Amino acid sequence: MRFDSRTALITGSSEGIGYAIAAALVAEGAQVVLTGRREKALAEAAGALGPAAAWISGDIADPATAHRAVDHAERQFGGLDLLVCNAGILIPGVVFAQPMDEVNRVIDVNLRGTIATVAAAAPALAKQSGAAIAVISSSIGRKPGPGTGVYGATKAALQYLVPTWASELGPMGIRVNGVCAGITETPGFRAGAAAIPGLEQGVVATNVIKRIATADEVAAPVLTLLDSAGAGFVTGSIWDIDGGFGLGAQHA
Repeated sequence: MRFDSRTALITGSSEGIGYAIAAALVAEGAQVVLTGRREKALAEAAGALGPAAAWISGDIADPATAHRAVDHAERQFGGLDLLVCNAGILIPGVVFAQPMDEVNRVIDVNLRGTIATVAAAAPALAKQSGAAIAVISSSIGRKPGPGTGVYGATKAALQYLVPTWASELGPMGIRVNGVCAGITETPGFRAGAAAIPGLEQGVVATNVIKRIATADEVAAPVLTLLDSAGAGFVTGSIWDIDGGFGLGAQHA
């Protein structure tokens, strides 16, 4: 029970990778606070996880949501030890022609929302020993391609921010690491793939491991990075969990 009596806040956690991380943490003794925009989905997810899970709804693009979530964790479970920044959206589009309202929405959720969440959580995390943050980025942020430019740019920005946060928050006793997740079987991916013909086939052809990931395969390394016993001297790192996608098309 690596996370016995530890409390984690996980953004974008009613389904997909966020929910898989929450479920894995609860299975190892943690208490979790789930966040997202859809109240019904959050209530169902927390219900499935049992009494160790609480939830609070809100749009992560609104900085007030992060503050409410941190306050909820402290009131419900007595503190906050771990933060997983997972919330993100992909609105497919060619960058030069994409409507600015779509561009702004992706930036607001993926980048500004994550920055606001880390800022809101840092004071609470600093009160705890062994505090850690995991930021979920994407392999698309390392390898540009058509149709995902704005999304990829926000994920690349998170990759820059991980070591920045590690440097800034390290003196407060907070470790910060990230993962670059490859294409993963989630409802969000299915919705995005429907709008980008051939996306899944192209990724699988490029991957060294000729399939896409399961959400549990992303969650397991995230838990390792959060574990102060297993990764207590690891900060500022970004792990690729992408089936070899980043190695390039030479393996196709």
